[in-house]
Amino acid sequence: MEALQIMETKIKDRYKTWGRGRSNRLVNYDYSKDRPVHVTICTYNKEKIFDSKANAKIVINELLKTVKDLNFRILCYCLMPDHLHVIISPGESTLSLSKFLNVFKGRTAAVFKNKENLRKIWQRSAFDHVIRTEENLKTVIEYIMNNPVRKGIVGKADDYPYSESFDVEIQRYM
Repeated sequence: MEALQIMETKIKDRYKTWGRGRSNRLVNYDYSKDRPVHVTICTYNKEKIFDSKANAKIVINELLKTVKDLNFRILCYCLMPDHLHVIISPGESTLSLSKFLNVFKGRTAAVFKNKENLRKIWQRSAFDHVIRTEENLKTVIEYIMNNPVRKGIVGKADDYPYSESFDVEIQRYM
């Protein structure tokens, strides 16, 4: 157990997602390029909307449907009770990250408005990190997939039912 905690601490230290405030988007970066981007989308007021199996399944289904419909590539995702981590790439779609986020957030918001009469489920925007190297990609995937372990939800990342990685897509960028 202690070795696992040390390993996770090293992963967390290598890939920090907290700290000083920063802009949501890189200035002058073309977000329609075929490069993987780690996106974190938080729920409105950090409410734990996705802690039920039914709600989690809705978000995952809409995520995968949006990826397919917009011809994006998905490398991995991890849906936590109050936020979503996903690594996506526009692939050959030539659509921007903003377009993907608008469609995905709009679809999920519509479902939850009808299902639970929630007026807002997502924060205003999302945070992104353009992944530039193979090593960084591996580190970010490890970070995302171990998020439920760090939060004490499960003992092993493989035990978490609301995350998945897609090796075929990951290999495209290695």
